[in-house]
Amino acid sequence: MKTMRQDAWTAEDDVRLAEIVLAHIRDGSTQLAAFEEAAEQLGRTPAASGYRWNACVRKQYMDAIDLAKLERKERREEGIDHAPSTPASESAMAEVNWNTVLRFIRQYRHEFHSLQGRVKQLERDSDLARMEVERLRRDKSDLLGQLRTVADEHVMISEDYRALLTIVDRARRRQRSDAEPDPDSDAGA
Repeated sequence: MKTMRQDAWTAEDDVRLAEIVLAHIRDGSTQLAAFEEAAEQLGRTPAASGYRWNACVRKQYMDAIDLAKLERKERREEGIDHAPSTPASESAMAEVNWNTVLRFIRQYRHEFHSLQGRVKQLERDSDLARMEVERLRRDKSDLLGQLRTVADEHVMISEDYRALLTIVDRARRRQRSDAEPDPDSDAGA
């Protein structure tokens, strides 16, 4: 049985960390204060909470962060002072969390559709590449056939050339032998 490291972050820890940081952003508090609260609630150090938020969790909550900042701005414009989250504001936080979940789902649905389009494009590119490879294989086969034909013609021409040289050589020898006087003849008498 595999044991989990005691300091490993769970999905629930990440969600709780996000809730705390988002509440602090909404309330106009600092992230450092959020990391201290998260450390206390999750049994971690503020540094570990801050590192986890910045390295892993924050990217997943970009829309929720924007929404929390917007709420903070609206509160400031309405003159509502910084008020830490209380159990009474838990329902508002739950509503924001549902909004966050819905945005998260919409974002991932959009990314999913985008990835589906990318997969289809890659499949088209793959099909085009396969057709190009097949065309190149046919071209290679044709070129190899042409090379064999040229090689056969080269062999045939080489053989014909040697035969021609043999014929020319024989003709020269015969011509020389016809031009030389016969030693047995009476030419000298």
